[in-house]
Amino acid sequence: MPNKSSVGVRERIRAATRTTYVSILVNIVLSVLQIVFGLITSSYSLVADALHSLSDLVSDFVVLIANRFSKQKPDANHPHGHFRFETIAVLIIAVLLVSVGSEIIMTSVKRLQSSEVIEINAGLAFVIAIVAIVFKELLFRYMASEAKRVDSTLIMANAVHARSDAVSSVVVAIGLAAHFFGVNYADLVASLIVGAMIAFMGLKMGWNALMDLADRSVDKETLDKICNAIRETPGLVDFHDLKTRKAGDFVLVELHLDLPAQMTIAEG
Repeated sequence: MPNKSSVGVRERIRAATRTTYVSILVNIVLSVLQIVFGLITSSYSLVADALHSLSDLVSDFVVLIANRFSKQKPDANHPHGHFRFETIAVLIIAVLLVSVGSEIIMTSVKRLQSSEVIEINAGLAFVIAIVAIVFKELLFRYMASEAKRVDSTLIMANAVHARSDAVSSVVVAIGLAAHFFGVNYADLVASLIVGAMIAFMGLKMGWNALMDLADRSVDKETLDKICNAIRETPGLVDFHDLKTRKAGDFVLVELHLDLPAQMTIAEG
């Protein structure tokens, strides 16, 4: 049975849709800004950060599609509902992150190996990086707040993605500052670090999604809460064979209940 929450499924879906549209708007603006000024200033780290923002855009659309499927009612083929579409969406986002991160890493390494010195307008690029940091951090705080309010792992996954963008922009800003003060190839080193951060986060997110799809049990803290809630059931003698697995933002629970011998089925 699904783990009940004070926030309904419809409110979760509305929150996910709302935050996703906000994220789309922010990422469109930042992507255009970073690509344009990345090309103008010849900063590959700024372009790499823009690619990260573009991957956010794709993940936003994946979330919207997952929401559309997950809100469908249970049917004969999906008796437990369609909530795992959300987990599949998280897995797709993870694959996207690993792909983008790997591409940035390979391009950065090739440019470093070429030993070509590229003139960069580090000052202007640095200003754009700071602007990106501010907006990405504000986006993360908004999405994380909504994720906690409605208890949504899907929204939180997208929020973490937004936070990774903010962190990567910090790395870009540091690299540009170092380049400004004469550290050659600092911009490419920054883009290499950004790529590694993106890929690592994708691997971590993807592993957790795969484990959920493989019916991994919930963590001990959540399991203890479930057990305590069951023990509070009036008339319950005992329970055993408790099994849990995740389906999107819900926890499916299977167990055997021991009830008083004199209790009728109607009373149970």
